[in-house]
Amino acid sequence: MLKVSVCSLGALLFLSFVQAHAAPLNLGSDAATIKSKSKSIEAEYARDIRMQHQSNAFEERPQQGALVIEQGNVEEEEAPVATAPTMRSVPQRSTSSDVIHSIPGAANTYYSGSNGYSYDTTLKMRAERKVGAGVAIGGTLGVAGFNMELNFEEADGVVAGFGTGPGYNTFQVAWKHAFDGDFLAPYTTVGYSRWYNSRGRSSDYENSDILDRVLTESEKKTGRFGTDFVNASAGLQYNQLNGEFAGLSFFGELTGMWEVKRSMILPNGSVGAIYYF
Repeated sequence: MLKVSVCSLGALLFLSFVQAHAAPLNLGSDAATIKSKSKSIEAEYARDIRMQHQSNAFEERPQQGALVIEQGNVEEEEAPVATAPTMRSVPQRSTSSDVIHSIPGAANTYYSGSNGYSYDTTLKMRAERKVGAGVAIGGTLGVAGFNMELNFEEADGVVAGFGTGPGYNTFQVAWKHAFDGDFLAPYTTVGYSRWYNSRGRSSDYENSDILDRVLTESEKKTGRFGTDFVNASAGLQYNQLNGEFAGLSFFGELTGMWEVKRSMILPNGSVGAIYYF
């Protein structure tokens, strides 16, 4: 009996203690408040788990999309992936510079199968085409003559030729200096020529104004003569620098002929053509 009384007294004290501390611990909240708080905690926990999952997915595949955060919700928006164009090696075609360096004299010319040779200036043409051959009408070779030209350097060369006229023959040797130019280029020559006749036709000299003025009376009677001239000329030359006819030239010049025996200066002139190869 005493034991039951002690247990009853203990239970009464415990209930009194609980009731006294129930208000500070707020254990008397109703069921609706507890349910609302539990749902809020659960939603926050679910949102944190979703955000962590999406963040990990974005780090693993950054190129597949971008994160868009709108009104507290996290969504993934896929963006198109730009692929780089495939680079393919294309075979290069031969350029004019490649062709230039594949032939002799590439510093001055180029060669094309359809256009032929091409030169920048007259001197560059002369530097590659060392030999020229052509004809002349009038001048130091008489009525008509044939010339050969040998270019030692770009601007300088030697001219040699022979010609003829009514009742006489001629030959000459001269030094030629050419000036630079595009298609038109001036030049000068200094040389020696000889007009002669060993056939003895006394009347043929009359057809030449120069011989009629320089021959002596004895030479006119016999028809045999040989007279010497020192010549100086200034001319203008047209040079074809490109195309199939590159190297073809036309010239015209004025000449002063100084006859050695009589010390006479006679004016003369000539025109002609020459081809350099």
